[in-house]
Amino acid sequence: MATATPSLLAALLAGCIILAVPLAVAATDHVIGDSIWSIPTSNDHYRVWASNRTFYVDDNLVFRFDTGMYNVVQVGRGEYDRCEAEDPYRIFDTSPAVIHLDFADVRWFVSSIGNYCNLGVKIWIPAQKRSYLP
Repeated sequence: MATATPSLLAALLAGCIILAVPLAVAATDHVIGDSIWSIPTSNDHYRVWASNRTFYVDDNLVFRFDTGMYNVVQVGRGEYDRCEAEDPYRIFDTSPAVIHLDFADVRWFVSSIGNYCNLGVKIWIPAQKRSYLP
């Protein structure tokens, strides 16, 4: 019976370790609406934009807006539906607002300035875990 040499065993072990570690995938910066966060031409503009993308844990949401004219407020689902921001999770008043998606979940965002939310300045983002399986 043939025995494996130490260098062959080391090479096999290294190969197994490499196969066991998921490949690193670069995070994506998603510029919300591919433009500036502002009153859109249609009320569902941001929802349609988001529906054509996949958001993963470790990606970033980038809200660009005119500081002082707009803001980004992370709220719960009920506040999103009512276009309210009475109990926000976070408020971003300075552009660009960069939000790191650090766990899988749905996040809800509105603008709390004037009636902008009712005019369509709102979006919800579903972040999911990456699958490393082929």
